[in-house]
Amino acid sequence: MKFKKTSLWIKLLMLVLVVYAAITLVSLQPQIDAAQSQAALLAESKSALEQENQELRDDIANMDTDEGVEKIARSKLGMRYNGEIDFRDAGR
Repeated sequence: MKFKKTSLWIKLLMLVLVVYAAITLVSLQPQIDAAQSQAALLAESKSALEQENQELRDDIANMDTDEGVEKIARSKLGMRYNGEIDFRDAGR
């Protein structure tokens, strides 16, 4: 089997294409890194929101219990038991 000789122009064209592809990959690396860090932040945010969602579902499920009513009375209405003292942070 005989191999055809490729012309010098085709070899140069292939070399230019390979160099161009390498430079493009290197120049895109910061964008890839930024996208990966943004994806990590979004995953963390998603996890926090899922946890908050679960807490809200639990609050809804416990709303008809004595503990649920007490929690709502304390947090939303500011109610306290007799003799109980409410301390608040003055820095907020």
